[in-house]
Amino acid sequence: MADIVLQHNVEGLGTLKRLSDHSTATAGGAGQATTVTGLTIDRKGFSTGSLPRSADLGVLYEATLQSGATLSLGYDVQHAPDGATWTDFQTATYVTVATGPSGGGVVKGDFNVAVDLGMAQRYVRFNYNPSLSSTGTDTLIADACGFFAGFDRLAAPAQG
Repeated sequence: MADIVLQHNVEGLGTLKRLSDHSTATAGGAGQATTVTGLTIDRKGFSTGSLPRSADLGVLYEATLQSGATLSLGYDVQHAPDGATWTDFQTATYVTVATGPSGGGVVKGDFNVAVDLGMAQRYVRFNYNPSLSSTGTDTLIADACGFFAGFDRLAAPAQG
């Protein structure tokens, strides 16, 4: 039975959530090495009535990079008991996620982070920090989203 659910209704095992507002950055300018603060996610606010115990959080990006120039991302998953008193839960410093192609051009991709939320408090958010290595010609457009899963109870199956 589990095989059927996984092959035909993976959404029944979790929920996709928007984690940030749309962000942009220009190398050496606005948004460069500036933290994008994520949206607050209430782990008790899911339709299953239980807390998700895991998440795959990610940044979806489109960058225009000069040849050999790089886009790096750092991130910070934070948690809070009240949606206001944030502390770090899981963090990482910059990692290069994209390099400009020969001659320069557009690079599209995603940077994903697996998070075990078993010990997290009720509220979580995903912050990320983009860094472009070149000059003002390099730009970034990005959004964050996440798939929350690992509920101790699943929603009732759809009747068909």
